[in-house]
Amino acid sequence: MEELLNQYVSAFDQLEPEQIVRVYRLPCAIADADGVQIFTEQSKLVSKFRQNCLQLQQLGYQGAQYQVLSFEPLGNEQLLVNVAWRVDLANAAIEFRALYILHRLEQRWLIYSTNVYPGSFVSVE
Repeated sequence: MEELLNQYVSAFDQLEPEQIVRVYRLPCAIADADGVQIFTEQSKLVSKFRQNCLQLQQLGYQGAQYQVLSFEPLGNEQLLVNVAWRVDLANAAIEFRALYILHRLEQRWLIYSTNVYPGSFVSVE
C-alpha cells in the first residue's frame, strides 16, 4: 500500500498522466471535484489525469504529502484505505481526504475506487 501511494505521489510530482494511471485498475471509479466517473478505457483515464495535471501545473504545483489515517482489509485481495492529502501550490495549499478501495492484482496493489471528500491534513511528527 505504501509503495502504491509513493508511486502515486511520484507520478503527480512529474505531472505525468500516463504514470498516474499505472496505479489504477480498469474498470475503476473516481468521485472527485470533476464529478462521479467510471472508467473502462485507459485512454479516458489518461485524458482525465492529463486535464488534472494541466490544472495543477497552472496553479504552480510544488508537491504532495499524504498520511494514511486508517486501513481495513476486505479479505485477502482488497483493502480499504483512508488518506489525508496536502497538495502544495505556488500560492496556497489544498487539503482533502480520499477513501480508496485497493485491489491486489499480480502481487501489487492498484486503485479500484477513489472517493475524495473534504478534510484536513493530519501531520504525525
